[in-house]
Order: sequence, then structure tokens, then C-alpha cells
Amino acid sequence: MDELSPLNFFPYKPRGDQRKIINKIYKLASQGKKILFQAPTGYGKTPVVLAALLPLALEYGIPIIWAVRTGGETDRVIEELEVIAGKNQRLFGLSFRGKKDMCLLARDMDINDYESVSELCKRRKNKCPYYERLSMISLGSNLKKPLYFSEMLELGRKEEFCPYYAQFRLIEKAIVVSLSYNYVLSDYMYWPIRRYLVRDGAFLVMDEAHNIDKALNSLNSITITLGTIERAEKEALEVPIGGTTKKELIQLIKDIKDVFLKEKEELKGEDDILDVYRILDIIGDYESLTLLEKAANKIINMRLSMRKAPRSSLRRLKAFLETIYEFHNEPGLAFVKYIDKGKIYFEANDMRVAEILSEKWEDYESIIFMSGTLKPYEAFMDVVGVPDGEVVEASFEIPEENVLPIIVRGVSTKGEELSEVMKERYSALLREIIKNVDVNIAIFMASYRILEELEKSVIETAKSKNAKIFIEREGMRGDEISKIYREFTKSRGGILVGVLGGKFAEGMDYPGQTLEGILIVGIPFDRINKRTQLRIEYYEKIYGSEKGRYYSYVVPALRKVAQAMGRAIRSPEDRAFIIAADERFTYPVYFNLLPEFFIPRVRVLKRPQTIVRYIRKFLSY
Repeated sequence: MDELSPLNFFPYKPRGDQRKIINKIYKLASQGKKILFQAPTGYGKTPVVLAALLPLALEYGIPIIWAVRTGGETDRVIEELEVIAGKNQRLFGLSFRGKKDMCLLARDMDINDYESVSELCKRRKNKCPYYERLSMISLGSNLKKPLYFSEMLELGRKEEFCPYYAQFRLIEKAIVVSLSYNYVLSDYMYWPIRRYLVRDGAFLVMDEAHNIDKALNSLNSITITLGTIERAEKEALEVPIGGTTKKELIQLIKDIKDVFLKEKEELKGEDDILDVYRILDIIGDYESLTLLEKAANKIINMRLSMRKAPRSSLRRLKAFLETIYEFHNEPGLAFVKYIDKGKIYFEANDMRVAEILSEKWEDYESIIFMSGTLKPYEAFMDVVGVPDGEVVEASFEIPEENVLPIIVRGVSTKGEELSEVMKERYSALLREIIKNVDVNIAIFMASYRILEELEKSVIETAKSKNAKIFIEREGMRGDEISKIYREFTKSRGGILVGVLGGKFAEGMDYPGQTLEGILIVGIPFDRINKRTQLRIEYYEKIYGSEKGRYYSYVVPALRKVAQAMGRAIRSPEDRAFIIAADERFTYPVYFNLLPEFFIPRVRVLKRPQTIVRYIRKFLSY
């Protein structure tokens, strides 16, 4: 076999259509194509794509940039590279993490938020003992095998050098660099590594690519509260400047606060449009923003001198106002105010995706957008700005008898809230299944609101049969999520309750008997409020009325459902019953977006007792 043959880089015995898919991706990537690679969970997407790209990366002398949703997922591709490197020692790669995770000086000072760590590094880098020592350290011995960020962090601790900037020296030697989406999607975060990663081009893999639009929206949007303004007001009183300048600063923030208080008073419903022209009248010209920036810099320097976290509400307020100043007439930016859990927020929401991303994709030799839920492909390509993508669809054979698909008639989460009748119907269904089924079950609700309305019934039923129950709460920390996941997958007859689009419904695998039943309660459509309407209107303006609503409202919701359904089916051997408890799933526009393993032989049932009989018969294999 030729040394640079793709199959020579695949470390396992190919199964199913993997051999064909590897060669197909290799061929398309060598032609510089943008590739949409859809394959189910458990297919082996990561080693397949590595095998296809590694020989090209070595031949062209350019790296593979592997972008993942969060920094916590960067090690996954390095684990696979390490397996491949066991057969070919020329391969070096590393998982790259940001300053928040890697700055030892910040750890010494107990500073742990992104903004503060970034400011600390920017202002103290040349006085940092770890950064100074880096020039005295040789890192050549670390190129012998793929390197995890945790190994670099530990080495930095041991040798007392900066592990963050040490990564930059190693990137130049890496054939694979895994990092979070932000380093690809953000201009601000991309430039520090651009000269290392894009020498003569690079291959790019966007993992879990169905999340790209959501990630970009989160990255480019900015939110403040009245608390932000009040803290900025306090900083203005503390800032070490005097005379007329300080008086101007205090008056400026008072005027800004008055405007936002008026905006709060005028908010009657859940959300509404923010009057940016009222705010622009206060800002006047850019000099006001310059004044806020200078004051923020002084506050940050003052806090650093006191060994405090160098964050500033003045800086955040200035960033929000600057967005209004620069983009108040820009199509695709929505300036809104809304109430969440009794607290009012003011948001600059950047809905532009295709417009921003279409130019970014041109930097790369070839791109692979990879996920288990890219369909419908036309919608994905339109939204992320890839008009000419090549579809590569892979699958493994799932025996029809391994999946029991059921749609439940007579129930729906449609509407602002569940009626008492609907609440009782859902409760009866959940009680009947929990009481009579003794395998691990995941119940994924359409929203936290629905979860709160139904959890009492679920908890009482689970307790009555002494079953362990695990509930996802909004805002849970990563360590709490990990603990629940470990305990649930070790249990037998456990009940996991989460939300569609949440931590447990996407990105986690439940192999074999760790999950044998999934209940989808409702369809996770966004509430039709002002923010949702603005997004739909913007998409309708770009893609037309029919596609606009479909792309912005229908497809994202059904992708969440498809992701959740796929948690239990990750190999041809896995078996699970999957219940879609909302009669709207029978509508063709929604039904056709469900996973292919669900659609064949689907049953549409109503009575909970009948549903349980089917489940018990299915599980009696």
C-alpha cells in the first residue's frame, strides 16, 4: 500500500461503508471542495476524516484545524490521532486551549473569568515570570507524540514556564490542531494564531457543524443589565481621574442610566425593541465612548495593582454602546430588551451568519462540515454561507427490529403553556411508562418550562418504584453535568430528565444498555416573542417568506429532536424505544426531518397502556 494512501491512516478494520467514505472525502478534499459529511453517532466520523485528510496534509505541508464547540472537546480528536500515530511516528498534533485554562499567573492570582485573564495577560505579559522563562525552555522533546492541553499545562507548572504561549511554538510543528469554534469564527481570536495555522492554507474540520449558526450568534451578540450600568456608575466614582473629566464621566453614565431606566419602564410584555436613537442622543459622538474606554483602562490598571481581577463594567457598557453606535442601521442586528426570571436584559443580537461566514471559508484549502444532523442540506448550506457544498452521506445498517418508533396522538406542547387537560395527559403517559418499564430512560422536554410543569409527576412516580432520577437544571455547571452522566449510565432502571438542545440531549453517548428508551415531550420551537419574530423576519428578507420561517424556526427545533433521538442509537447493535410525544410529529414538514432510523415502521398510538404493551414486547428480546 502507498505510504500516503488514506487507508494507511485508518487505525481500525473498516466496517460498513467506511472504506468508500474515506476515499470519497480524500478525493473531494484534494479538489478543494467544501464537504457536508453527515453520519450517525457511533459511525466513527473522527478517524474516518483524519484518515482522509492526513495524507493530504502531509503531502501539501499544511495543517488540519479541527474546530469543536467547546474547549472541553478538543482532546477527542487528539485521542484518535494518538492511535494513528502509534503506527506512524511522524504525526504530531495538540489540543489548543485559551488563556483562561492555560495562564499560570491568573491561577496564582485566583483570576478565572475570560475577560480578566485576557486583560491580565495583555497588560502583564512582559512582566510575567512564566512568560520570561519560556525563552529558556526547549520544547523539542514534546514533539514525539500528540500532546493534550493538560500535558502542556502540567509541564508548564513543573518547569514554571507559560503553557499558553508554549502552544504557539508547537503549533508550527503540528499536523493537527484542535481548538474551539471561537478561534475560527471570531476575527479577534483568530488573528493571534493565523500566521501559524494559515501559512500556505489549511484544511478545516467543523465538528458538530449543526451548531455553527448558534455559536456565531452567541459570539457576536452582547448583553448588559441595569446591574452592569450600576457597577459602571460605581467605577466612575472610583476611577483615578479628576476635574472636569470625572464630572463629565459621572454625568454621562447618569444620563445613560436614565435612558435605560426609561426603557425598562416602557417594557410592558416579555420583550420589545430597544430605542437605539434615544441612546444615540446621549452618546452624541465617539468622544463619549473614548471617555468610557479611558476610564475603563484606569479601573483595570487600578485593580491589577491591587491584585484583583481586572474586569470592568465600564468596558462592557462601552462595548454595548459602541455596537449601537456602529451598527444601529445594519440589517441583521436586533437591539432588544427582555425580561428573564424577573431580570431585565438589553441585547444587541447579531443574526448575520451567511454574510459573515461566507468570506471566512475562503481562507481554507478544503472544509469538512461534520455532524449527524446536517439535513436538510440546502438549508444548512444557505444559512452558513456555503452555496457549493458536496454532500457525503454515510450510515450503518440499523435493523428495523432494533428501534421501536412511536408517535403519540392526543398530546402537544403547542401554545404558551400546558392546559390542565394536556398536563394530565402527559403526566398519565409518563407515569405509565415509568411504572412499567425497568430500563434506563431519558425524558427530553421541549423546554425548562415544560420540565417544571411535569417534573412533580415524574419524581413521584420514580420514587414510588424506588427508581433513581436525575434532573437537568438550567445553568448547571460542567462538573454537575459530568457527575449526573456518570451516575445515570451506571444505574439500572434510572430516569434522566433533561431538555431538548440541553447538555444531555446533544453530544453525549449512551452505549448499549446505558440508555434503552427515549421520550421526546413536545417540539422545542422558540417562543414567538419579539426576538423570535425579528429573526424570522430577517431570514424571510434573505431567503424568502417560505424558506425564511423554515430555516429560522422549524429546522433548528427539529435538529434538536433528531440529536436527542440519536443518543441511544450509536451502533447497529444498539436497541431502543423512541417515543415522540406530540401529535404534530405526524405533520410531513416535521416528520420528514426526523432520523431515518425512526421513520420506518413508525406507529401512531394514543393510549398509554397500549404504548406500554408495545414497549414491554419490544424489550422482551
